[in-house]
Amino acid sequence: MMPRIGRQTFVALTCLAFLPALARADDTELREYAIFIEGKESGTSRMTMIQKDDGSAYMSGTVELKFRQIIVDYTLKVESQEWWKNGQLVAMKTTCIENGKKTELTVALDNNQLRMRFNGKDTPLKREVWPTSYWKLADARFHNKQIPVLEADTGKELLCELKYIGLEKLKVGELQDCYHFRVVSASSSPTDLWFDRYHRLVRQEFTESGHKTIVQLTKITR
Repeated sequence: MMPRIGRQTFVALTCLAFLPALARADDTELREYAIFIEGKESGTSRMTMIQKDDGSAYMSGTVELKFRQIIVDYTLKVESQEWWKNGQLVAMKTTCIENGKKTELTVALDNNQLRMRFNGKDTPLKREVWPTSYWKLADARFHNKQIPVLEADTGKELLCELKYIGLEKLKVGELQDCYHFRVVSASSSPTDLWFDRYHRLVRQEFTESGHKTIVQLTKITR
């Protein structure tokens, strides 16, 4: 969990050596996650991922969350879709209902320029933007470097650093090697991410509004 300089250099090279990912062509799978807040199971997330042999990929996902925040209940429901081509986002649609307040985000490619509409306002995005669904690992050229990250719930594009921490074993059915990364920005707390050998999300940890949150993969259906 706490890398040393020599080890970090070695595992970073090891990580790069495993790219591209081992995801199978024309592969469809459903991943189910449990969401824990302060150690208590408080919600679920489901993602359906489709990888085509022409380099295109599609993800549809949902999040449902409810927990007691001081004296009131906090609720969140998210429905999202993403379309990718050759490792880059080309379109996205997300609807978020947080404590009854609805926000909508769409992203589309227009003449090789990504454009976002968030609650009716149009904004250009960097072509390499990485959404905070984090369902697939960002391209190797961003490892240990800066990457633009799109917060789907706020419509903000943040410039973050994607740090490779190391290769760690996590239990999902059985123990498996996972790549541990950390997303760091100047304006928010770090997010730790673990990806399997197919470069798909296994675990996520972050702190939001003082609450430690863990998203843990519980089931894979192919």
